[in-house]
Amino acid sequence: MTITELVDLLYQLKLADLNVTSLFKNQTGFNLTRYVILLFLKKNGRTTQGSLQRKLQIDNAAVTRHLKELEEQGHVTRERNPQNNREVLVTLTAAAQQELKHCGETPADKILLAFFGEQFTPAEIAQLAGLLQRLSNLNLS
Repeated sequence: MTITELVDLLYQLKLADLNVTSLFKNQTGFNLTRYVILLFLKKNGRTTQGSLQRKLQIDNAAVTRHLKELEEQGHVTRERNPQNNREVLVTLTAAAQQELKHCGETPADKILLAFFGEQFTPAEIAQLAGLLQRLSNLNLS
């Protein structure tokens, strides 16, 4: 592989990311990262902002921006931890919990799932997931 081939491959990966995250947002109305935050909170319950940052592997400012937007939309609440004032605790609101009960079952979700199911076989999806995991784990050191 040449450096030009690598750059072309990485750029195609970037374009694919932009495309599928745009498809996701247009269909569900949610930014993908914010949806991941909601699902994490649904699964794990109340957590710290730092835990979310580690889970998402993004900087603190980005987590804060996402949480601010989710809070303004009424999906989460944030409050200082009374035992440790340096921590911010994040909780799903009752409204968000209700919405997430139907995760994957809404008409918009079903359209999105059917669309991806038409484009890729289950084996291709599993192969892609494996390749993306390998890419995520790359480290030069």
